[in-house]
Amino acid sequence: MARTKMVNGEIFNLTAEEETARDAEEQAWSDGAPARAVKRVQTYRRAAYERESDPIFFKEQRGEVEVGTWAAAIAAIKAANPKP
Repeated sequence: MARTKMVNGEIFNLTAEEETARDAEEQAWSDGAPARAVKRVQTYRRAAYERESDPIFFKEQRGEVEVGTWAAAIAAIKAANPKP
């Protein structure tokens, strides 16, 4: 017997097996949400490090900025992109 299910505003007639498979896919997607959130934060941080803190690191090494400027930049990036 086909079952009716609404997905993204569209109505589908699913068999019991299709409905079970769809529910399993939805659960797998939901279960992976924390890992995707961590990956997203890592990506944002990596880009910010390259763009913002890496240049400061080299300036600090050359003595062009005060010691601790680089650490402050890292802390600001982590504060702006907290891990979930």
